[in-house]
Amino acid sequence: MGRKRTAVLGLLLAVGCAAATLQPALAAGPARMPGVTAEMSDPAFWAARQDDPDGVILTAEEIAAYNADTAAQEGTMVTDLRTAAATFDGLARREAVLSSAAEDARYYSGRIYDPATGEKAEWPFFQAMIDNCADPRAAGTMPVRYAVAVERTALRVFPSDQPMMDDPQDPDFDYQALSAVNVNDPLLLYLTSADGKYYMARSRDCSGWISAQDVAVCADRAEWLAAWDLPAEKLLVVYGSKAYTDFSNARPQTARRMLTQGTALELAGDLGADALVGGRALYHNYAVWLPVRRGDGGYEKQLALLPETAPVHVGYLPLTPANLAKVALATLGDVYGWGGMLASEDCSGMVRTIYSCFGLHIGRNGNWQWPMNMEKVDMTHMSMEEKRAILDRLPLGAALCFPGHEMFYLGKVEGQYYVVSSVGSIMSPDTGKLLSTREVMLSTLEVKRASGLTWLGALNQAFVPCYAKLEGKDYGFPALQWYHDGVAYCLDRELMPALDLDGTFGIGQAVTRGELARTMWTLAGQPEAAGDADFADLGEEEQTRTAVAWAASTGVMVGTGPAAFSPEGVLTRQQAVTVLCRFAQTQGLDTTSAQADLSGYADYADVGDYARAALPWACGVGLVVGAEGRLLPDQPVTREQLATILHRYALWSAPAAPAEA
Repeated sequence: MGRKRTAVLGLLLAVGCAAATLQPALAAGPARMPGVTAEMSDPAFWAARQDDPDGVILTAEEIAAYNADTAAQEGTMVTDLRTAAATFDGLARREAVLSSAAEDARYYSGRIYDPATGEKAEWPFFQAMIDNCADPRAAGTMPVRYAVAVERTALRVFPSDQPMMDDPQDPDFDYQALSAVNVNDPLLLYLTSADGKYYMARSRDCSGWISAQDVAVCADRAEWLAAWDLPAEKLLVVYGSKAYTDFSNARPQTARRMLTQGTALELAGDLGADALVGGRALYHNYAVWLPVRRGDGGYEKQLALLPETAPVHVGYLPLTPANLAKVALATLGDVYGWGGMLASEDCSGMVRTIYSCFGLHIGRNGNWQWPMNMEKVDMTHMSMEEKRAILDRLPLGAALCFPGHEMFYLGKVEGQYYVVSSVGSIMSPDTGKLLSTREVMLSTLEVKRASGLTWLGALNQAFVPCYAKLEGKDYGFPALQWYHDGVAYCLDRELMPALDLDGTFGIGQAVTRGELARTMWTLAGQPEAAGDADFADLGEEEQTRTAVAWAASTGVMVGTGPAAFSPEGVLTRQQAVTVLCRFAQTQGLDTTSAQADLSGYADYADVGDYARAALPWACGVGLVVGAEGRLLPDQPVTREQLATILHRYALWSAPAAPAEA
């Protein structure tokens, strides 16, 4: 006995020594993305950078009005479950569900592996799940059933526990998952699967199939409302990643229950002096009611305890910048959870859940969030310069999006923009290879996608869920730059391409004659030129030579001297509009009817003879305007100015819409 204990002690000492050798590595702490410091993981770091970190952005009353507006807004998929009809047409709903299931199956067919064989799933794999959608009990008029979730779970595409994976070696990514459902979340139940194991359910922001074992059906609507539709002061809200009730053999149905971020439970009222819960006093604990599923599937609630150290708050948190930072960073390092699987969130689900901690309801997906009545800006075809100008003024809490990803904006530090998001994969900043991250991480927008484009370059939407457009609210939201429409028009049609992959347009950079030739040639539809450009100073770049040849042959542009075109020569304002006027004439457009009188401008005498017809036309139709009583004809035209002129030209030259009969 003594020798065995000595051996064990020696083993422990050896393990201890081995562990000691790891201390330097452990002391380094968690790995972080480039540019991210340990201090940035602390919400206080971001709160300290706010002008008014504890200022309330929206009051509880304003949030309630905003939620009602969101539920009424088409396209958000958010609904006020309390106003749902009490009955529905079961036969029609069954047909709609079957049609939707077949459409889903066609979408996933050829992309999904059958876990039983490891091969691509054949149609019978999907047909079995489609058949299970057919509720044999469906009738013309059926009552809606009211339920609450008793487990942290997820709505599913099909009524089946069969996973749908695009990689048979990756069980942590299941396309069956649609949207997270927290404990005590309210649900409306419609159909039941053919095997009786799933319900077709509607949560506040999504529809899908849910395991019958994960819900408790209430006796009636009143019992259902009493479980969750409560004043804020009677709710305990989990704002951290997870909270757990304690172990207890006396309370097996409520012990060690996992409660994820956004869970809202009913606080127990006055339980009286010396009250016990499962044989325990209440000191340093919150007493809450947990929903429990009875053996018959019905609902009841039982008392449970949560320690005061749990990341919870009585009532919804006040919507302040400091609290937004606290909630957003609470899940750092959590696993990425596609569709709410793995008791975690994906990118858009994470943003949705953060705001739910404040009682604010937003859409589950980014494209469902966008229609909300909030401050937002479309960054599609936006120059990098304008993106940066917008980001410089966005508040903490904005959502930044590009196709396939959504991020929670924290702020700008030393020229870098920081976000926290639930990320599936990135290009490794160390090796440049595709890296499966699968976690909630803090990073800059310099993270690269598989295409090599940075997140910053890919951004196409920015919106602020907490900046509701309510009467009397003014957030100082950044306006678009004056050149936005023109640059977006030219980028969209590739009339003036960005100068860099990230979308840098060259704001303030003067336009050259070669650039204008290429732009006008593109505007004309890139026609074939009559011959090669007869100018000695052109390089070998084929597109420029073709564009110049076309411009010269049509008279849209002329050379600057014998056999010279001066492709790198800087254009002036009057030269640019002269070229555009000539182009309009080649298109058969009238450039003589709307001539403005420019004689009152102080620098009219500086207008060249060649522009004496073009500049009055350009001013007359609104393509250019003067500045402080001056035309500035010899001022170089910048890229954003030319883009704006081209956009205005497009509006002027567009055919008039036919009058309504």
